[in-house]
Amino acid sequence: MNHQNRDEWIAKRAYALWEGCGREHGRNVEHWAQATREYDELERTRASADGQEVLVRFRPKPATTISPRRAEPGSAAMRG
Repeated sequence: MNHQNRDEWIAKRAYALWEGCGREHGRNVEHWAQATREYDELERTRASADGQEVLVRFRPKPATTISPRRAEPGSAAMRG
């Protein structure tokens, strides 16, 4: 994301935080700082456009075949 989009996102988020706090004056620096932290966290955890790292992480494991258990001598299955 370019610098202009980043600043716009932060400004909108800071405004939403300000509204959420009842439009209290004097907390603009706090709201801007929180919005900046949130933006940075979103960018840090954002997946790539193709989602390749997610696909690798959550790729299904190959199916394994489980051979049926054989009845052991003397078990109820063997007595029949």
